Amino acid sequence: MRITVIGYHNGDASQNGVRIAQSWIMQRHNVQMIDFGDSDIIEKVLKHRSEFCLVTQGREFDHSILEELRSKGIFLVQWIPDEYGPKDPPGGLWFDKIKGIYNLLMCETRGIVPLLKDYADEVIWIPQFFDQRYHWCTERRGQYSFDVGFLGGPNPAQSSIRLKFLTQLIKDGCDVQVGGGDFFWGHLRSEIPPNKYFSDGMLIGGEMAKFYSRARIGLNFINDKLPQYELAVSNRILKTVGSGGFLLTQEVEGLEDLLIPGEHCITYSPMDYHDFAEKIDFFLKNARQREEIATRGRQHVLENFNIDKITAGFIDEIKKRL
Repeated sequence: MRITVIGYHNGDASQNGVRIAQSWIMQRHNVQMIDFGDSDIIEKVLKHRSEFCLVTQGREFDHSILEELRSKGIFLVQWIPDEYGPKDPPGGLWFDKIKGIYNLLMCETRGIVPLLKDYADEVIWIPQFFDQRYHWCTERRGQYSFDVGFLGGPNPAQSSIRLKFLTQLIKDGCDVQVGGGDFFWGHLRSEIPPNKYFSDGMLIGGEMAKFYSRARIGLNFINDKLPQYELAVSNRILKTVGSGGFLLTQEVEGLEDLLIPGEHCITYSPMDYHDFAEKIDFFLKNARQREEIATRGRQHVLENFNIDKITAGFIDEIKKRL
């Protein structure tokens, strides 16, 4: 198929749009990538004779310029990886910019699909993906550097427990490492002891996978200050498990459609530090069970949620509607 992908590009493989486009190219589609900042988007799409145009979110982008493409028969698709719903401040306020412009919205958070039904001709749920090439870990799991790892920041506007649980773990004597440094923690960096930072900068690609591989247990926290939509989970969960890590995450509605708790990951009760700490203690002491879950989880993610399988699914969904 002839496809245009619009997003933040600049040749940066850390951008989702670039990796989606690369996956389609490997599947032998004719794909051009256009950056949100380009001044001649309409001309490029028409010259390419694209059968459809995929836009990778773009909160600050002027989506209205794409109406000309739709009027000329270009099928417009918007890919939405966020867990915000329409009207949820601040991240959901941009939805008004896209209302009525797109033929199809594809959302990773299943719970917002019915809320967006009037924003496009059709709105569907699509699962997250794990990019097994970009996040390829060069180390074999078992070369542990620490017990518990979390890659991300405190995000106090969205989470009431990240900082609270992490600092309490450290006070309790747990061997914790946090990735991100100033990039994620900013003015709250001093809340975590300096020797508990795995890195000062953002970890991406293989370095991110290495972080999860070196941790006996990788953590995820849901954003409890946001509305709790079905499958509102960070892509951190597939990155952790797909990299070969053992994932401990909060219970989330619909999680079993990505990872089955007890088989591919372990969950703890939301807001319950005692349950959280007990699960960490148990799986640090029971390495065999932990590693069996990590191994099953990685195989499950690589088989079912690798980027090529999921993006091929994008094409299948779009073809049904062309």
